[in-house]
Amino acid sequence: MFDSLEKIIKSDTFDTVVFIVVLTLVSLAAAQSALLDLSDKADEVPLLNKIIGRLGLGAAAFALFYSSGWIGDKNQISLILMVIGVVALSRLARRYRTGAPPSQKQQPIPDETISSFEPNPKKAWCGRCKAHTKAGEATARNTDEYGHTYMTYKKAVCSHCGGTMLWNVPSDIHKTTNWSCGCSTVLGLIMVACFIAHGHYKVDVWLLLAFLIAVLLVPVLAFLTWVAYLRIQWRQWLKKNS
Repeated sequence: MFDSLEKIIKSDTFDTVVFIVVLTLVSLAAAQSALLDLSDKADEVPLLNKIIGRLGLGAAAFALFYSSGWIGDKNQISLILMVIGVVALSRLARRYRTGAPPSQKQQPIPDETISSFEPNPKKAWCGRCKAHTKAGEATARNTDEYGHTYMTYKKAVCSHCGGTMLWNVPSDIHKTTNWSCGCSTVLGLIMVACFIAHGHYKVDVWLLLAFLIAVLLVPVLAFLTWVAYLRIQWRQWLKKNS
């Protein structure tokens, strides 16, 4: 039994699985760092996001310090470079992400900017203001490296804080979270089935298909993390106002 386990660990399939798992965990942690306005206070961060962040850090530490014993020195260098690339992309995305930065002390929200004083899952809700604020409109500009504007477009923003308002109706977020969870579960099961098929039949097409599904699964899980975060924010606010 131990001989067969050693063969699996030293196989190319195992190396591929290690790459997929590490890059997926690091990508999810990097995505939520770049896209979500997580609080600097640990007790205000939802448990789901804490878990994702710690798994991402653990995966990055594994790639840097321990992966050579599992996948070899050459593969470790490739894995480390990929992890660094993911982190660098998340930093760039966070720097250039549009929308007003979150303020530590929120100013009082004027009554005229609130659409409903009672919790209403059918009305837009701002996660920064923690209120049903009305949607405003702002002009976004995309510029090149020389500072020249090459595209402008209108986007919906919170009329109070100016934060981007995207898919912020709680009932819609709830449905989207369920669909995203179901989609990621199905993709995950298909990926596992492909790995099992590759191990049984030794046909490379199953491994290629599993890798392609894993690449597709990363943005799906990142999207699920985002909408789940919005859902958790809304649920926490409901508990405080119930």
